[in-house]
Amino acid sequence: MKAMESRQRNTFFADVLDVIAESLGRPPAATARPNWLTRIGAWLWSRQVLGVDAYIARADAMFEALDRWLWKQRMRETEAWLAQSQDRFELEARIRELERRPTSRVF
Repeated sequence: MKAMESRQRNTFFADVLDVIAESLGRPPAATARPNWLTRIGAWLWSRQVLGVDAYIARADAMFEALDRWLWKQRMRETEAWLAQSQDRFELEARIRELERRPTSRVF
């Protein structure tokens, strides 16, 4: 009984392997026209890719605008801090302090 089950199992796997080998060995059908389902799938995929590209472009533009706004805010704060200096010596000391600080990003 076990020998019969093993033979059936081996035959099944052999058939599966034969099908895989045939499909891998078959040359691609370059001249064959794709069916309607393939064409619709390709069209929907291209629309999806275009939508994702537009979304990424919008997101990039939004982050660039946010980065620009945050940079302007930081410059306003820096200028206001420099304007609080009482005399030229204190202003020069603050400028030197700014030059010595490591550059950092806002976010």
